[in-house]
Amino acid sequence: GCRIGGNDLDIALAFKCLMPLLGMGGETEKGIALPVLPWWNAVAINDVPAQSDFYSSANGRALRDMIRDARDAEKVALLLKVWQQRLSYRLVRSAEESKIALSDRQDITTTLPFISDSLATEIDQFGLETALNQPLARILEQVQLALDNGNVRPDVIYLTGGSARSPLIRKALSEQLPGIPVAGGDDFGSVTAGLARWAQVIFA
Repeated sequence: GCRIGGNDLDIALAFKCLMPLLGMGGETEKGIALPVLPWWNAVAINDVPAQSDFYSSANGRALRDMIRDARDAEKVALLLKVWQQRLSYRLVRSAEESKIALSDRQDITTTLPFISDSLATEIDQFGLETALNQPLARILEQVQLALDNGNVRPDVIYLTGGSARSPLIRKALSEQLPGIPVAGGDDFGSVTAGLARWAQVIFA
């Protein structure tokens, strides 16, 4: 398997939906596309090398150079503020809150007052699905791999963890495995309970 958690979904949402507010996708005055990597590294909070690179002194200088050359310098300056005040976790937390809010709403307004009072964007279900397309595809690949290796049709799909509450994940699994009921329980305690039960079997 591979490790894909709720944090990966939050990072993907932050990158796709929030980073454009900070100048991602912009151009220089000469019409050259700005490099995307600084915006990715800013939100890749589960990637130590990426965060080290983003918060390096060299990157601070590179961001200032990019502001000087950017057509929309004011937006790129907001990325420098993230660098100066180390706001990566707050950005990803805002994305997580947006993801949770979209569990039972069609669209929301996400604000980033810790960067700028006027910074806000609309995120709807389509935007959420588009942003999470890649990590969702990786999850479904792992599901298919488990099915192929097990060579048996499951009686039920049991979801656990915080992301189990996401209608998007439930919908994707139901489409991949039609006719199989999707069940849930204690989203935050069931993994620990299962490990404890298995430990009791192993070490009894």
